[in-house]
Amino acid sequence: MEAQKLQVKIYAQNPPAPDQLVPVFHRWIRERVLDEQAMDVADYEHVHHGPGVVLIGYAFDYYWDLGEGRPGLVYARKRDAPPPATRIVDAVRRALVGCKVLEQEATLSGLTFRTDELLVRLPDRLHAPVTELGYSAFHAELRPLAEELFAGEKITIERVGGERDMLGARIKAASAGSVADLLARVS
Repeated sequence: MEAQKLQVKIYAQNPPAPDQLVPVFHRWIRERVLDEQAMDVADYEHVHHGPGVVLIGYAFDYYWDLGEGRPGLVYARKRDAPPPATRIVDAVRRALVGCKVLEQEATLSGLTFRTDELLVRLPDRLHAPVTELGYSAFHAELRPLAEELFAGEKITIERVGGERDMLGARIKAASAGSVADLLARVS
């Protein structure tokens, strides 16, 4: 599968109000916290189950996503993705880095992320068709990552969305440890 666009969502526990993320994301731009070029912050908190607050980058975006009625951090690769063999691992790693940095933010005390579940989507209908064949290819790419990420835990990978949605899958594990634990497995 040659999809350049992909998203990884990691769900929050004890989430802050979305407006608390605006100054945090602005600081990330000023202090160059990330190893990618971040340019702007947009507040979409008024959109029901929408993207919440977005840190806009050249090749990526980070969303404080309110979709599914479940807040979490989404890393979205828009362009210049690594080669197909490493692009999903790279996106998961970058999502975990974002989560780790957010957990360390003093102004967001109490924020943690669930590490037993993540959502991976491919918003690229041309290169990731929402068909059984497309899902089979996607699942084949996700399985080795899930096994590495959840290190021996029982895992499930389930298709999410319908034919009008983007191709997506939810990976679940019985337990997984901390964000730092998962990050160590994909670094």
